Amino acid sequence: MQKDLSFRISLRVKDKVSSRNARNLAAFLAQREEIQQALNDGWSVYQIWETLHAEQKIAASYNTFCNQVKRLVLKNAGRSHKQAMSLLASPAKAIATGHPAAASRSDGFTFSSTPNDEDIL
Repeated sequence: MQKDLSFRISLRVKDKVSSRNARNLAAFLAQREEIQQALNDGWSVYQIWETLHAEQKIAASYNTFCNQVKRLVLKNAGRSHKQAMSLLASPAKAIATGHPAAASRSDGFTFSSTPNDEDIL
C-alpha cells in the first residue's frame, strides 16, 4: 500500500540536504537586524561584510552579500535608490575613510561650469 503524500513529503524534506544558496540566505536572514543597525549607524556594506565574513557568520561572496542587502534590507527599509547606492560604495572608498559617518556622507565635489575668478591663479 502506498503511503499518503504528506508522509512522503516529510520523508523527502527530512533527507534533503540544503543547497549552498539556501544556507547563505539563512545566514544572512539570521543577521539581518544587526546588518540593518550597522547600516543605520553609518557603516558601509563592505565593512559589514568584511567583519561578518572574518567572524565566519557569513560565507557568501561580497557580490552576493550586496545583492542580499539591496533586496532584503534596503528595499524593506524604504530607502531611496540614491541612498542605497551611496551605501553600496566601492570598498576602497570605505576603507580609505575609515569612519562610519564619512563612509556614507555624500557632500563631496560639486562641479560648476562657470569659472570663479578668485580660484584662477
